[in-house]
Amino acid sequence: MIGKVGRFAGNAVKGLFSIPGTNKYMGNAMLGERLLPEVLFGGMEMAMTPGDIGDKLIAGGSTAVGGGLGGLALARLGGKNLAMGRLLDMAGSIGGDMGGRVVAEKLQQGKDLAMGGKGQTPYEKLSAKDREALENMIRQDQTGKLLAELGLLPGSAQSYLYGNQGFS
Repeated sequence: MIGKVGRFAGNAVKGLFSIPGTNKYMGNAMLGERLLPEVLFGGMEMAMTPGDIGDKLIAGGSTAVGGGLGGLALARLGGKNLAMGRLLDMAGSIGGDMGGRVVAEKLQQGKDLAMGGKGQTPYEKLSAKDREALENMIRQDQTGKLLAELGLLPGSAQSYLYGNQGFS
């Protein structure tokens, strides 16, 4: 049973790399035209993702693979019409990229859990860190106001605290 499924999956993947309506495989130029944008966008995703190298590789790889497979799969609907195939390839690349991002997010959460974290993506970690910094700023600001109201701060600090808020 597994052998039949494996052959079916292998033939399906091989079919993605053939020109629709023919038994010819795409040449290097056509493959480059279809897959080069995915590799470039995967590299940009990798560069812009916060976190360690593992998070970056997961994000970039899932963008490149998801976009590439999505584009090649949807381009098959264009048949022998190469212009329609290119247009469908672009649409499939966007859809595949979106699917790849969902997969990457789950993989990053699993990686974080395996490393002893809370199961967060790099963006969730960054958001939590920013929220903590904001809460600390608010707490420090409230403490400064309280000390100023009690007269425990020098006059220059009191004027700074109240001067910008219309209390003077």
